[in-house]
Amino acid sequence: MSVPGWIMLNIYVAIIAVMLLSITVSGGAYTRQDRSFVFMLSVILVLLTADSLSKLYLPGPAGLWVKRAGTYLIFSGDPVGYLASLIYIDSWTSGRKDRAERFLYGVVYGYVFLNLTLVTVSALFDLRWFYDYHGYMYSRGSLFVARGVLNMGFCAIISLYIFLRRSQIRTNYKVVVVFFPLIILASGFLQVFVGGASYEYAGSVLACLLLFLKVQAHNIDDDYLTGLLNRRGFVRELEYQCSHYHQDHPFLVYLIDLDFFKQINDISGHQTGDEALIRLSGLLRDTFGRNAKIGRYGGDEFVVLSFDHDTQQAEKRLEELRNRCNDFNHLGARTYRLSFSAGYAFYSPEIYPEVEQFFHHIDHLMYREKESHHALRVAEEHQTEEYNVP
Repeated sequence: MSVPGWIMLNIYVAIIAVMLLSITVSGGAYTRQDRSFVFMLSVILVLLTADSLSKLYLPGPAGLWVKRAGTYLIFSGDPVGYLASLIYIDSWTSGRKDRAERFLYGVVYGYVFLNLTLVTVSALFDLRWFYDYHGYMYSRGSLFVARGVLNMGFCAIISLYIFLRRSQIRTNYKVVVVFFPLIILASGFLQVFVGGASYEYAGSVLACLLLFLKVQAHNIDDDYLTGLLNRRGFVRELEYQCSHYHQDHPFLVYLIDLDFFKQINDISGHQTGDEALIRLSGLLRDTFGRNAKIGRYGGDEFVVLSFDHDTQQAEKRLEELRNRCNDFNHLGARTYRLSFSAGYAFYSPEIYPEVEQFFHHIDHLMYREKESHHALRVAEEHQTEEYNVP
């Protein structure tokens, strides 16, 4: 008995998607690009599973219910794939959006909700707008082509969006990222005018495979140890934000230094020192959230570009980070403790005409706090020695 072609196609596509997903997740998925890549692959796998269910032939009422459920998931959920593509593309550009970009996101989210509503109403009241079943036989509804063309239109809008923002994408990734939505657009055309949904999802996974080979696996702006931005990547983000500064969208930069890192390495070894860096990087992500740009500037120094509004909010962030470090220190017996010194400042082009001046000021503030922490440690050790003298 020969195996239907759609089964083999879906199996191959699913294997590739699962492999890409597992490799990305096993690497930590720390960066914004990694997280959005995982989300996009997860959406494709869900839709690919729904496509397979819609084509299965299982006898009895349960079999028909499975087919209908799979078809419903495809029609109600495939615009989420376009949204996932937009989120991924946007992860390679600035985290701050202007009014037009926020409007585009609103339109896409609105379309996702509208599509879900219309498909659900059609299914509940058997209106047959998008698909129909005569027994086990599937057929397209009266609005199928119109909806498919609208989907492709949204994909074209996303392509235009990334084309207009192409100057913000790193040069060595630009071609692949710009053409990524065009591949999905072509596969969507095949779905509507040639075959079924398998074409679209196969094209989407092919596009993700190209992204992984050309972009995800070669991101030279990631720190190899923590998964944060490295110094090059962070400086690039900082320079971009400074060059696009607007007083209505203030931002500040924190410089955070792990205290007594040399002692951790000398006493417990470099492997423990690496563990301390990884632990602190995780606490930074938990404290500052996804919208912040977090990087390892070098050695035991970390940098955070955040869109906090005022000094009070900045101090609250640092206090939250200290509390997280204290909680970590009280959990389990370790040969080291996490503490840090920090300096921060809000950017202003009038005060800091050069980016180097801005960062030098923050560096000076951080070292002032670091010196006070070291002086306090020396005083504590001296007091302990005096106490222990018989």
